[in-house]
Amino acid sequence: MKAADFIREKTGIEKFDIAIVGGSGISLEASTSEIPYSLIPDMPEPYVPGHTGILKVFEINSKKVLFFEGRFHYYEGRTDEEIRFIPCLCKSLGIKVFIPTCSSGAVSRKAAQCDIGIITDHINLMGRNPLAGLIKNHGAKVFVNGKEFYSKKLTKAFLEAALKLGIKAEKVTLAAVLGPNYETFAEVRMLEILGADCVSMSTVPEVIAANFFDMEVIGLTIPVNDTLKLETNHEEVVKVAKEKSLLLSKLLMEVLSNF
Repeated sequence: MKAADFIREKTGIEKFDIAIVGGSGISLEASTSEIPYSLIPDMPEPYVPGHTGILKVFEINSKKVLFFEGRFHYYEGRTDEEIRFIPCLCKSLGIKVFIPTCSSGAVSRKAAQCDIGIITDHINLMGRNPLAGLIKNHGAKVFVNGKEFYSKKLTKAFLEAALKLGIKAEKVTLAAVLGPNYETFAEVRMLEILGADCVSMSTVPEVIAANFFDMEVIGLTIPVNDTLKLETNHEEVVKVAKEKSLLLSKLLMEVLSNF
């Protein structure tokens, strides 16, 4: 994969251990080096405000970590191949642990009152799946087991770290919708009935693809708005996500430092 070869050459690192994907407004500081997506061969570039399109390189407790500051969404008109690009690139770079993060709307009262949601299950309401069509080349490998998408070991590690740091974290079920509009009141009621705690327009496709590529996955979400409130806009989502990114960064550093 040309993108993987370019990153190895640019960083001087042959193999990476952990990948983190940032959602709207979510950022991590103190990287050792940065590469704009625009320089990476064949890599798409984000269209969405709050997704800067920068690949950041970290070293945490001797672990080589990549942070993708910006992702790709189906509502942008992306193909399945574009949605799979980041997980596929991570697989090519030898990554074993994949951690997608996202901003989300809080559906349940539990989610509305927490700082960070640890995603332990999801409901895919996008009507899209990034593995569609791969059966032609990969056969039965496409039938990944949805009941094992999220690592129980990593869930426990993040919950324990949050308790230690005094961060309000809860296990949540994330609903994924196509977007780009925010939900109607009737849709919020439907999501609550279905058992969703949070709702997002991303993350779930990457989780599916990462499992297909044999990576261990844990998802983190920042509930940035209450879906029952009338006013919601992208600028507020990005603003709140940036404010809470410090908590997310602390939680990530605490867990990854003990890997």
